[in-house]
Amino acid sequence: MLDWVESLRSLFTNEIDCYKRLLELEGKKRASIHSADGKSLESYVKESYHIMVEASELERIRMKTIEDVYEKEKFTKDESSITLTSFLNQMDRESNFKLKTFALELKKVVADLKDAIITNDKLLRTRKEFLQTTVDSLQELSREKVYTSHKQPTRRGQGQKGAIILNATA
Repeated sequence: MLDWVESLRSLFTNEIDCYKRLLELEGKKRASIHSADGKSLESYVKESYHIMVEASELERIRMKTIEDVYEKEKFTKDESSITLTSFLNQMDRESNFKLKTFALELKKVVADLKDAIITNDKLLRTRKEFLQTTVDSLQELSREKVYTSHKQPTRRGQGQKGAIILNATA
């Protein structure tokens, strides 16, 4: 087996591991969003950032390795930028078989990660909109005039609070 195939297998394995860790963190982020735990969400975001930097570096190394293989093996470039699919299509059958499984797993994990990120983004936006609506309602109630026993309208003060019912399970 060619040494570059082993090198790419190792890179794919490491990259897949990074994206799986990111996917696991997205699950933890979702739980933090549901439980409104800002501290843990913040720590997961920081941890995600470091893993994304690692994954980005692995992807850069993988693409550089693929470019080197194109030159070494004299593969033809059909496009200005190299894609993983076109690279796999130019390999010999044995190398293609050994790497295609890793490439497909990488694509699947990245697609799952993308879906998890989109879901968490929607959850955060919904949570933010809910909180903003609640704050707006509280502010509106605080400006409402209240009639006292002296029949003079006064503004709601510290001692006079409006009642708001929140749907905490939404």
